[in-house]
Amino acid sequence: MVLRRVCTRYGEIEGMAVEDPVITVFRGVPFAKAPMNELRWRAPQPVEPWDGVLHAHDFAPSAMQPRWDSDDFYGREWQMDPDSPRNEDCLYVNVWTPALHGSGAAQYDERIASQGGLPVMVWIHGGAYQCGSAAEKEFDGSALARLGVVVVSVTYRLNVFGFFTHTDLQHESDGIDVAEPCANFGLLDQRAAIEWVKNNVAVFGGNPEAITIFGQSAGAASVLAQICSPMNENLFQRAIMQSGAGLGMFNRHLRSLNDAQRLGSRFLDFIGVRSVEEARTVPAAELLDAAERFPALNQNHELFEGWPMPINWVPCVDGRFLTDQYGVTLAQGSQQPVDIIVGNTTGEFMETAADGTVIAAGEQGNLELMQAWVQGGSNPPFYYRFDVAMPGDDAGAFHSSDLWFTFNNLGKCWRPFSGWHYELANMMSRYWSNFAATGNPNESFGIADRDVLLPEWTRFEPATQAAMLFGKSVSMQKNC
Repeated sequence: MVLRRVCTRYGEIEGMAVEDPVITVFRGVPFAKAPMNELRWRAPQPVEPWDGVLHAHDFAPSAMQPRWDSDDFYGREWQMDPDSPRNEDCLYVNVWTPALHGSGAAQYDERIASQGGLPVMVWIHGGAYQCGSAAEKEFDGSALARLGVVVVSVTYRLNVFGFFTHTDLQHESDGIDVAEPCANFGLLDQRAAIEWVKNNVAVFGGNPEAITIFGQSAGAASVLAQICSPMNENLFQRAIMQSGAGLGMFNRHLRSLNDAQRLGSRFLDFIGVRSVEEARTVPAAELLDAAERFPALNQNHELFEGWPMPINWVPCVDGRFLTDQYGVTLAQGSQQPVDIIVGNTTGEFMETAADGTVIAAGEQGNLELMQAWVQGGSNPPFYYRFDVAMPGDDAGAFHSSDLWFTFNNLGKCWRPFSGWHYELANMMSRYWSNFAATGNPNESFGIADRDVLLPEWTRFEPATQAAMLFGKSVSMQKNC
């Protein structure tokens, strides 16, 4: 086992080489204090420096969440372990880098010297804000890192731990610091992780001025939230939103702070406590159990029926981290000035309207997002549609099926992929890493896989709805 060390602002950490000895992974690195006890439902607080060497060999526990049935569709797809650890102490990142001294990769050293470091990609997992983990097999960052980027995955608070709020918290926040939001703690965790990356990624060989945030499903919706937050000036440069539903579904109309606080009051009544201070003494397992039993709101989407818990705990317009609805922010052009990729699979979020018409709700929401983006005067996005009938069980191009491809981890999947699937994964991961390096998926930054031929990906045009179609063949399509 090859071990390598770096020294962050908070202390020295030790990672290990993966199967490819050029790549070093650091797992379970804390970026904030454990959000427990008096820090439950507070904005994340900076981690304390440590003495000695932190052995970052294993993933930290996932955030508190219901246990998935391993026989469920997604449980099988991601080979989830229903007994994997979950803990309220969950604010950790994982880092994959090809750029450490002694790894034998001179081409990365040249890039660091000439460009101020390798481009950085910060991954935010999905799970409807209720569940999910940065440690899932499909999120292994080794293959992307091999293309010359530093990959970071983030764990953040979920469900009632990440998105509960109450008037007590508003009073606390006003008394602590007017700049500390009193809601959206899961989103604030993500922001704190990105800030940690900006402050520390140089020691991993990354460029703190070339950060791309990317995510899928609720992770992509989280990316949209980060883009729209006025708190994030100059924090990142690019963003990728995979199957985040754009301005549709849950993103169409965020709750007001007042509505979110009323929900919080109902929850405290439900668990039989009178204040947030008292609720902070409730054991985490009991709080999660109560959240699973708490009645679902009318806003719960029909497509999420059968989930392990109701989709009650989601972002709101809190007035500090988020100051307006996403659509308004984008149409005004007041979001962070970043380049973006937006996309969806062709088989996800299909709804049947009253007249029997089948509507692709996620795709429609993405089209609305891009229209608003262009209307606000920003650079047109790069848009894609993923259309691969996944082999093995005729599941089609289901929601999240593109993840194996963007991370180029087909070899970790149980499905019987064939040659063209691997070629497609090579192409998609190359587009993603090119974009992270240059802001344009077509512009290779020339470190690896120079023999991969990429069709020209043109920007979205509202009139033609131009999209790159990723399937057995890869080409631009209009009027999709």
